[in-house]
Amino acid sequence: MTYHYEASNRQGMIFRGTVAAANRQEAARQIKRQGLWITAPLWAEEEKQAAGSEKFGHYLSGRKVDDTQIALFCRQLAVLLSAGIPVHEGLKALLAGGRRDNYAQLLDKLYQLVLQGKSLAAAMEESGNFSPRIVRLVAAGEQAGTLETVFSRLADFLAQTVKAREQLKSVLLYPAILGLTALGMLIFMAVFILPSFASMLQNLQVELPWPTRVLLSLADFLQVYGGETLAGAIVLVLTILLMVRQSSFIYRYHQLVLHLPLVGSLARNSAWALVLSTLAMILEQGIALHAGIKMAAPVAGNRYLEQQLLKVQLKVEQGSSLMAVLAKCPAFPVILTEMLEAGERAGHLEVMLAKAAAFCQVQAENESARLQALAEPAAIFIVGGLVFFLVLAVIMPLLSTMDALSL
Repeated sequence: MTYHYEASNRQGMIFRGTVAAANRQEAARQIKRQGLWITAPLWAEEEKQAAGSEKFGHYLSGRKVDDTQIALFCRQLAVLLSAGIPVHEGLKALLAGGRRDNYAQLLDKLYQLVLQGKSLAAAMEESGNFSPRIVRLVAAGEQAGTLETVFSRLADFLAQTVKAREQLKSVLLYPAILGLTALGMLIFMAVFILPSFASMLQNLQVELPWPTRVLLSLADFLQVYGGETLAGAIVLVLTILLMVRQSSFIYRYHQLVLHLPLVGSLARNSAWALVLSTLAMILEQGIALHAGIKMAAPVAGNRYLEQQLLKVQLKVEQGSSLMAVLAKCPAFPVILTEMLEAGERAGHLEVMLAKAAAFCQVQAENESARLQALAEPAAIFIVGGLVFFLVLAVIMPLLSTMDALSL
């Protein structure tokens, strides 16, 4: 059978052609013996015609595949690719389990799209279940011929992200339940209990305490302008949804995120860990530095940081030193400057980039743990303040009533 292929060499040059083999594994071995890395799934004309004549057996339902399953997909595909199995056969192997859930439907859609000749990154983007950062990272891996390494690191990154998010959810669960309960009690008191106290105190000519006045004013406002308030909230939400689609707004928002306390440090270190590790993998394949920066820039997942990296790429392409340009980048960690400068001088930049990425990953994990440690006491403090205000709003009118009756 004649297989069509697309592959690249260590210099990043793309080659397309055909190879005759009994199966895909043999075809892949023949291509690798030529010193090439496969960048797109192998396909035979007969299979493509058969795939085009068939309808999809399954489509993704309205529910999205969760991040845990995405991490599982990356881990499974990394193992299969490291064994020399092409992408097409790897997806087919993952489908062999006979599952019928959303994850199986995702695999089926990816498999069908790849059979049509699309790249894996394009298929993942069309499926709608992968974030733009993941899609761009896979696209960079396909171009550099390091797809199995990309999926392995993606699996580690996603597993750590899911673990940190689940831990944060567990930490905030109790304060969230307590806060919702207190908020419900606050609304109930303001609408049903406090008005009777207020009328009684007014008859006794006693001044209402300020927490009680605040709650009563809020209740009166909602009774008079409740519909307008709801309409205004809906308009505000729609306006925000429209703004987040604007490139200028996204750019400014991403710039702001990088400079926020705690969250900004976590976002910076997470983004640089992915960018530097991706750039290290690309340079290991012999691709030029300026081309590698351009390929790695979208992996940041931050529009502001991506634009900064593209500026770095232009200056490097013009002959500037990487570290001379990165040192002027406002979002670049200063602590990494000497490390990368030493690697650039010694001619082992890709090694130092990998170490810098590992350092950023450790920093991101530390920031995540610190954020989780601060989240619970902060949430409890806020909820405690709400409960304290509620108690004051109820208890102080009672005390005022007792004082007025005793006179």
